[in-house]
Amino acid sequence: MPKLRYAVLTAGGARKEVAVDAPDDAAARRRLRRQGLIVVRALGESAGKAGHFRLRRTPRFDVYIFTSRLSPLLAAGIPLEHGLAVLEEGGREEERNVVQRLRRGLHEGKKFSQLTREMPECFPPLFSGLIETGEESGCLPEVTRELRRFLKESKEFREFVLTSSIYPSIVVSVTLLVIVLLFTVFIPRFAKIFEELGREMPFLTRTMLGVGNFMQSVWWIWPLLIFGLVLLYRKSRRPGRLKTAKDRLLLRLPLLGGIITAIQTGRFLRTLSIMVKNHVQLLPAVRISRKVIENDLIRDSFAAVEDRLRGGSRLSAILGASPYMPPGSIAMLKIAEESGEIGEMLERIAEESEEDIRVRVKRLLAFLEPGIILVLAGVVLLVVLSIFLAIMDMNVIK
Repeated sequence: MPKLRYAVLTAGGARKEVAVDAPDDAAARRRLRRQGLIVVRALGESAGKAGHFRLRRTPRFDVYIFTSRLSPLLAAGIPLEHGLAVLEEGGREEERNVVQRLRRGLHEGKKFSQLTREMPECFPPLFSGLIETGEESGCLPEVTRELRRFLKESKEFREFVLTSSIYPSIVVSVTLLVIVLLFTVFIPRFAKIFEELGREMPFLTRTMLGVGNFMQSVWWIWPLLIFGLVLLYRKSRRPGRLKTAKDRLLLRLPLLGGIITAIQTGRFLRTLSIMVKNHVQLLPAVRISRKVIENDLIRDSFAAVEDRLRGGSRLSAILGASPYMPPGSIAMLKIAEESGEIGEMLERIAEESEEDIRVRVKRLLAFLEPGIILVLAGVVLLVVLSIFLAIMDMNVIK
């Protein structure tokens, strides 16, 4: 019987990995549910006698889908517990596991916001904070509708950035594959022909052949290099000096650094606007909004916001001290503070920031796509020219 491994959440909200002896995935999940554990994702089978390991990719819990299904039920006047029961009947396996945990907690007398806060792997801090506000004000249907809109816009923006990067990635991958084949297959074949003829190759052909021989002699380096880069990237995502160094490097990159800054500050402003519009006090709203910033340097630049707010400083003056906030946004925020419409102005600033990001991404791609094509085409041209010179030299010999 195979031993299946899973990442799960305990009743206390802690995450851990467990191994289950079960004939299949469904049986293993049932056994974990009986133990009061929530499956976050499947990790695959543990190594057997032959050391075999197979990953089974399963979809993770999608908070946007969950909110999109729950929001209209609450808007129709259906009680929360009944709405969760409806979601449990028609949801996917991952969603049913989370909903079962929520319903069990509600039966124990816990608040919905408390339960979502105990599952940070499934629900972001913004979700828990707004749900708590909705519970206190009695406006839970309105809050979930606002959350649904926010999560939808965030998902659409992520898909826009991802889709925009697909074409350049394909162009680079295919061209690099062609270059490797030219260096390691075609040029060495011409070298053998020249050796048989006892003829010296043209300089460019010798240079390209040297590069090809080097690539073949150290072929084992490339898998190790890729593996090392993947490990380095994964480690750089965890809090620490390496992540801070990576974040600093990204912000210094030409063109890309400005886009990253705009994305991080825009995410902060969007979250803050939603919190303020839904009557969350400014101090906890700022505390929660800072958590959505992934870049350490930008997040640390807002570290003094809470203390200065307690001291009576204005939000515009505090945010204006950060070198990452655009001056135009600060000027608009000052006007909003005078009119008392901070939430609406923050939302407008966030919308303008997101539109600016889209323009910047399109501009960057418009610059990168032809640049990448020209550089890679130049490399291919050199390789083809070296082959062509070799062919011409062979014709001279004949």
